Amino acid sequence: MAQLIDIRRVAVAPKHFTARVTIANGGPLMTDEDLVGTTHVYNLLPQIVDHACLGDSGETFRDVMGSTEVAHLLEHVTIELMARTGLGGDVSCGRTWEVTGEPRTYDVQLACPDDVLVASALSSAAWILQWAYSGGADPKPDVEAIVSGIRDLVENAELIAEREAARDAEAAESADAPAGDAAEDPEPTAEQGDEPQADPVPEKDEA
Repeated sequence: MAQLIDIRRVAVAPKHFTARVTIANGGPLMTDEDLVGTTHVYNLLPQIVDHACLGDSGETFRDVMGSTEVAHLLEHVTIELMARTGLGGDVSCGRTWEVTGEPRTYDVQLACPDDVLVASALSSAAWILQWAYSGGADPKPDVEAIVSGIRDLVENAELIAEREAARDAEAAESADAPAGDAAEDPEPTAEQGDEPQADPVPEKDEA
């Protein structure tokens, strides 16, 4: 199968991260169009069925997983990966809706505790769905390795940001510091030709 999910663009706001995604022609739009693929996702991440899902007919994702948009499934896989990193705090908030006038296209909106965290979890979730709906062949995705990789990306990004902030602060402090006292002039030295001459030794009278 060609790439199932195309993440076309993202928008980051103070509290939300919204991705516009398109499902490839020939790929399932609904989870019940490929229940084998949907089952692969469940077997890999069974905890997603316990996610709150108040916008649908039931109270948890379990009630709708068997017949919902694949983009909605993408939302919940992303949330599960974010939660497993332990870096996102309360990341249970998400919404998915179809984009009017753009076939097979959806906006997936997620709570955004950290844009690197959300972006990396979303791209990993898209890869997991690609694997599941392409037959779920072995080797299956190593979820713990994926989560560890996401965590490393976030922590490295934070370290880089801290170094840049420290460097900027140091540069600003240097720019604001008063100029140092001018170096003291060295002791004046006699110019060439002005050295004091020794007094001549008086000649002795010959006996």
